[in-house]
Amino acid sequence: MASPSPSPRRLTRIIRVSRAMAWITLLCALALGAALLGFPLFDPDGLDLLIADAFALPADTVLPPAIRAGLIAIGALPVLVAIAGLLATRALFLGFARGEVFTPRSGRWLKRIGLIVLLSAPLGVAVGAAASALASLPAPEGARQVVVAISSDQIAMTIAGVLVLVLGWTLEEAARLADENRQFV
Repeated sequence: MASPSPSPRRLTRIIRVSRAMAWITLLCALALGAALLGFPLFDPDGLDLLIADAFALPADTVLPPAIRAGLIAIGALPVLVAIAGLLATRALFLGFARGEVFTPRSGRWLKRIGLIVLLSAPLGVAVGAAASALASLPAPEGARQVVVAISSDQIAMTIAGVLVLVLGWTLEEAARLADENRQFV
């Protein structure tokens, strides 16, 4: 299926930048994966301090092994979502690098990216709440807590996710209409 194309000069620039970004997103996804797997090994003695810092727990927090493992697992969720987002973005860039700019496939990848960004915000709230609840389990009854916090970053991420999702719908629909118009000619 043919698709409308940008000017040759612009398409060349899109292809060049997209090839570079496909590599950059792949390297970032691999680096995040390596960091996630290596996180407990980097500083085993300071692991509780790193976890406390990541979840805004008191610096003197001493974590039992099961809670430490649970917090690492909870903290891995947003990283895995970020990796999925990077890989979806890479797929979009690879399509652009092949010249697939105004295509339904590009719209679908853009929608997936938007959905991942959109879901990252409530995931961040849920991860923070779950981590605070898990970290407070060793505390005596009555001192346990669940902290739910929403930041301006999460609000901005929600808006950005919806924007990218709608842009994906728009691109997909524009490509469909362009194809429909070509069939009439």
